[in-house]
Formats: sequence, C-alpha cells, structure tokens
Amino acid sequence: METRYPRYNPLDWSASLEKYAKNAGKYSLCECNGVWITEDELKTVDEIPDQTLQRLAFTLLCLAKFQNFRNPDNHNWVNYSNGEIYSMACINTTAFKKDIKLNALKESGLIEYAKKVNNLNIHVLYLYNEGKQKLFVSDFRKLGYEWKLYKGEKYMRCAGCGILTKRKNNIQRYCKDCSDKVRKKRQKNMMKKRRKQGSVK
Repeated sequence: METRYPRYNPLDWSASLEKYAKNAGKYSLCECNGVWITEDELKTVDEIPDQTLQRLAFTLLCLAKFQNFRNPDNHNWVNYSNGEIYSMACINTTAFKKDIKLNALKESGLIEYAKKVNNLNIHVLYLYNEGKQKLFVSDFRKLGYEWKLYKGEKYMRCAGCGILTKRKNNIQRYCKDCSDKVRKKRQKNMMKKRRKQGSVK
C-alpha cells in the first residue's frame, strides 16, 4: 500500500484491510496484469464527439474487460458505483451531470442499463475482443489520464508510485505526493548530515 498509494495511513486502512482479509478465503485469487484494448474499440471511443465522454467510455471499457477477466460469465457488465467510475475516469462533476453523461452514452447506443430498477450495473456494448490489440492498460487508478496519454497529451508515470500525472516540465519525475515525500526525506537526511558534522567538530 505504501508503494502504490503515497497517502496511505495504516490507521485509516486497518479496519478495511482486516475486513478484506477475513473474506479473502471465500474467493479464488485473481491476478490480472492488465487488459488489451483493440484498435476497433479505440476507434469507437475516439469517434465520440465529446472529450469528457471519451474518458468516461474508455474507463467503462477497461472496467468491463477487467471484470470479464475476473468472471468469464460477466458478459461486459460493470458494477462499480458512479463515484468510483468517475474517480477513475478523472472527471469531476455533480451527481446530476454524472447521470446526464451516462445517459448520453446510452443514447449513442454504447451502453445499456440493467432492466431491474434497483440494479445500477452498466452493460458495455462496444467490446471487440477479436480485433487487433493496440493498447495495454495495466494501471486502473487514473484511466482518464491513460486515455489522455494515448491521445498524446503531456502525462507521465511517477518514478515513485507509478501513477499517471500531468507533466509540468521535462525534468519532472514524481507526482505531487511522491515529490513531497522525496523532499522531506532529503531534508531529513540533510539535517542528519549536519548534526553528524556538528558532533565531529
């Protein structure tokens, strides 16, 4: 957790980790290195006229493929909450506009909803697994930025935690969180060195 999530605090996560560990024996271990996105799938997303909807559609596509990997009988369904989906898509908006954007994808024939009123799962209709593999996605934390990187925007993978972040200059190596950790570590080491030099005198 410390390696992959710079803001990790054991006190905040202890209850959740204990709950997940307790229930871990109920399910078989699933290890997914990533998912392939095909050329036709990328073309479908790229043809969406709105860039925000492109990020949302790409995120849903990746999540559907991941859930298909976990369960071969999933049939391209996504059962994450809207909050989780939009967080991974890197889209900040109101709850009302979240529904509006999803409805826009539905009206375009790209997704459909479950028939049951109390079932909020989303069925993704633009998976073409037989096509030519074009893009491999192995990190699901910032799928919206994965799409932006694919489109040629200036994003980079942090040398510390590997998360995608906006590139501000050519010498940048870390995201904000890791940059703060590296700076504090350097300051700490510098203070130790100074104290050591002072004790020698």
